[in-house]
Order: sequence, then C-alpha cells, then structure tokens
Amino acid sequence: MKKIILFTVATVMALTAYAKDIKTVTFTVDPPMHCEKCEARIKNQLKFEKGIKKIDASAEKQTVTVVYDADKTSTAKLSVSLKKIGYAAKIKK
Repeated sequence: MKKIILFTVATVMALTAYAKDIKTVTFTVDPPMHCEKCEARIKNQLKFEKGIKKIDASAEKQTVTVVYDADKTSTAKLSVSLKKIGYAAKIKK
C-alpha cells in the first residue's frame, strides 16, 4: 500500500514539473506588413526565441499571433525581437 501511495505522489510531482505555462499573444506591428515576405521575415525572426510553439503572421489582418511557453519567454522579449528587424510591436487588446 505504501508503495502505491509513493508511486502516485512521485507521478503527480513529475507531471507537475513538466507542466508548462502556454500563452497566446496577438501583436499589431508598425510599419505595416505588405506581403508574404514581410510575414516570412517576422516568422523567421521569432522562431529563434526560446519557447515559441506557433507563429502566425498575417499581412491581411496586420497581426502577429504567437503561442509560447511563458516559462521560457515573455511578450517583452518577443517585442524586442521584432524591434531588431524594424517592427514596433503593440499587444492587440
């Protein structure tokens, strides 16, 4: 009985250690994106940030949506990364 309880406790602790804080943020960027090359440039820049799970850049909607692990990066770091390639990012409400 003690072994089962210990195993259960160890399993719960292990699963908790691997729990991730996955978040989604949508930015608008300035200057505006005009084409697929603009979208690709943004995606290529952001994919090097730690914790990035998914990036969607849309010139049509003028938005960049990023799914990321908040334990590894932040919206501030993502904004700085975009600024490196000339885009000022603002979180869309």
